[in-house]
Amino acid sequence: MSQIEQDFRRYLSRNPEVETCYQNGLINRRSLARRLVKEGMAKGNQGEAVVAMLRRFEFKKIQEKNKAIFKDIKINVKDRVIIFDFDKEKELVRTLDKLIAHTNYDKGDTLKIVVGSSSIKVFLDEEKEGTLKEILHKFHLKKKYKNLSEISMIFPDVAIDEIGIISTVAKELAVNDIVITELLTATPELLIYVDEQYVLKAYEVLKRLQR
Repeated sequence: MSQIEQDFRRYLSRNPEVETCYQNGLINRRSLARRLVKEGMAKGNQGEAVVAMLRRFEFKKIQEKNKAIFKDIKINVKDRVIIFDFDKEKELVRTLDKLIAHTNYDKGDTLKIVVGSSSIKVFLDEEKEGTLKEILHKFHLKKKYKNLSEISMIFPDVAIDEIGIISTVAKELAVNDIVITELLTATPELLIYVDEQYVLKAYEVLKRLQR
């Protein structure tokens, strides 16, 4: 693999919209090569080398089978979700039982707990913030994310064996300038958390994947 190709792979990881536009014929090979040279990915005298690299480069495409799976997804949106990011502590893990006891899943209450290597994140309805503070006030809160919407994408069970489901969703949102605050999986469900300012646009983008 040439250095130009290695640099181009890194470029695509930072600019996924370029791959989508190229595959859909919105930009041609030479115009993309000129853009890459202009952005400093290659030297001015390497234009033809970049064109040759693009000619050989294998762009990833959404498989037809994946497209069929997206037609069968169910999308739901829930607003006014808040995420708390705590330092990871053993005592905090034990105390979370009290928070679970105050959650009524039958009424649709939100409570999701993610234990990472260095932090614990708690996903909660904004109206329950007072309950959380009452129970977990003695633990160190690193950050709080407010005004979030939860987008639930429920796929058919066969999606668990498919490649590229999450990357396809993430790329479509990135192409449309939608910032993902958090993402969780509970196969076959994919949960995406975005700021409320993005939720309508994100919903429209994801619905387009069904067509």
